[in-house]
Amino acid sequence: MKQDKLWAAFQKSGKVEDYLRYCGIDIYETGSNALLEKPIQEEPNETDNRRTHHSGK
Repeated sequence: MKQDKLWAAFQKSGKVEDYLRYCGIDIYETGSNALLEKPIQEEPNETDNRRTHHSGK
């Protein structure tokens, strides 16, 4: 029954926060958004699109 109420709240508001609550993710539960605070780690050469054999001319 709770899922029905959460879905109805999402349909009424259209807010992403309400949809996440329906999915079982409450972004306000801990008082901070842990998903956004996590640093994005990228591979050291991920943005390096150069070919190793290219002469640079």
